[in-house]
This record gives sequence, structure tokens and C-alpha cells, in this order.
Amino acid sequence: MMQLRARWEGGMLRVLANHQLDLDEGELCLIDLDRARSGNTHRHQFAWVKEAWLNLPEDKVNMPWAETPETMRKHALIATGFHDTYTLDCGEHLTARKLKAALLAAEVRAHGYAVGQVKGTALTIWTPKSQSHRQMGRDQFQASKSAILDWISAQLGVEPKELERSSAA
Repeated sequence: MMQLRARWEGGMLRVLANHQLDLDEGELCLIDLDRARSGNTHRHQFAWVKEAWLNLPEDKVNMPWAETPETMRKHALIATGFHDTYTLDCGEHLTARKLKAALLAAEVRAHGYAVGQVKGTALTIWTPKSQSHRQMGRDQFQASKSAILDWISAQLGVEPKELERSSAA
């Protein structure tokens, strides 16, 4: 599957591509419309995440996910279902524990944050979905933004609207 950017101009969809498309003349393509989001909503989210992180209650400050605003945001994405996950059967509990350390280090390098859990011989790794403009369109970004707003607000013990307003200035 190929993702293309396009703009509606002069009554037609104009593909914005810097590379040759491998299409045959007259070939039919299916297009899923996913409208771009504004940079303002993206920046606003990062502003209230930072504000929330600066105001974490004492009992949350030392949580592993509270190390930086970015780790808090990424943990919130995982906690609210905006994640990728995989599970491996490692055969033995000790093998799963050893593999967990290695895989977590690799996933943290790749994604900036990851969570791992060993249950018996099974190892599960979660990584946050990227909220980049390229990876998330407007609707999915808005859903993830609302979900992490609710989760982070709960960590602070404030209403989501209060947190959102605190960074609007």
C-alpha cells in the first residue's frame, strides 16, 4: 500500500509526488481520504502535555513514564490503545526476561519509548503509534489527542477541559 499526498484543485485531485508512480494508463486506484490536520492542533497538544508534565502530583513524578513530557505522551498513547504490540513465546521464563531487556532497548531506540511485560514464557512489547503528520491523519490524531488528554488529566486529577485551557494562553 502506498500513501500519497494530494490536493483538490480546479475540481480534481492533484497528486503531489516527487517520484514516478508505477501505474498503468487508465488503471483504477482506490483512495482513502484522510484530511490533513493543522499544525496548531499538533502544537497545542504538545503545549498541554508539557504543562501537565510540569504539574504532575508528587506521587506521579517518579513514575517511569514521567521522565519527560515525551515519555509521558508516549506512555499515554500506549495506555489508551494507540500502540503496536507483539507477543513472543520464548519457551522459558528466564529466556523471556533476558529477551525483554534486549527488545525493549531496541524498541526504545526505534520509537523513543516502549513497555514490555513477561507472563510465564510469553513476552509482550508495546510501542506507541507515531502522531506525526505522515503517520496520523486528522481524525486519528484527534482521537488519540482526546484519549491521551483524558488519561493525562486523570493522572493530574483535573478535568480534561481545564488541562486543555491551561496551555491555550
